[in-house]
Amino acid sequence: MKLDYTFHSHTFRCAHAIGDIEDYVLLAIKNNFKIYGVSDHVFLPGITQKWTRGNYECLDDYIEKFNISKAKHHNEIEMHLGFECEYSDVFVDCYKYILKEKGIEYLICGQHCGFNLDKSAYGYFGTLEEFFRYKDDIVKAMQSGLFLYIAHPDLYFITATEVTDLYKKLTKEIIDAAIKYDAVLEVNRHGLLRDHHRNNNVYIDYPCEYFWKEVAKTNIKVVVGGDYHDPNEIEDKVLEEQLNAFIEKCHIKISDIKDIYLDYQNKIKRVIK
Repeated sequence: MKLDYTFHSHTFRCAHAIGDIEDYVLLAIKNNFKIYGVSDHVFLPGITQKWTRGNYECLDDYIEKFNISKAKHHNEIEMHLGFECEYSDVFVDCYKYILKEKGIEYLICGQHCGFNLDKSAYGYFGTLEEFFRYKDDIVKAMQSGLFLYIAHPDLYFITATEVTDLYKKLTKEIIDAAIKYDAVLEVNRHGLLRDHHRNNNVYIDYPCEYFWKEVAKTNIKVVVGGDYHDPNEIEDKVLEEQLNAFIEKCHIKISDIKDIYLDYQNKIKRVIK
């Protein structure tokens, strides 16, 4: 497949990506993209996480730069503005506010950490309890109806050197929840860039073949997310070949992104009213 869309893309504001919206869009147009969605790591009120996300004060500039780029290129490419967010009960009202009042069109769930009610962050994948806390937070995200899709749902394989019973159980429970809540899952293109060799071990990482072969046995809707952190990744033909080989090997059926986005827009109106 020729990837001609993304709803998963970052900017310099998160401090672990480079380039601004216009830099990415220009290369997307050059490479015949039909849709470009910008979804930097969400800016959260009262939260500072250096190297993870920009502060909340970045919000207006982010919106302004998007609107300038969209106006400039409206005849060349379809553009949408969103955020990649972690699900947390404490930020649901914030998410509804930016969707309803700030012109943010969509959210995707990228569950990198969780947040307690006092807004302190907690991590995953250290203890058995933390593994299942990740799964529980993903399921809450699916239940909420706030998200266009779940980005890199197989993130927990960053800790796996083999597919043990733990990883099989997590996979089954996430897949069962996706079926139950009609959630859309993302094959993450950027994950193919990750170095699997760390601390003298070779990790399975994501996208994980075991996970996606299990998904392929179901009717779960699947999309591809570029997860671009550098504009030049858009032009990486080797990475595109690797992505296609992975999709073919796992027998993944990629869903129509336009249908998924339209369905989301119809549903999100009811969620945020």
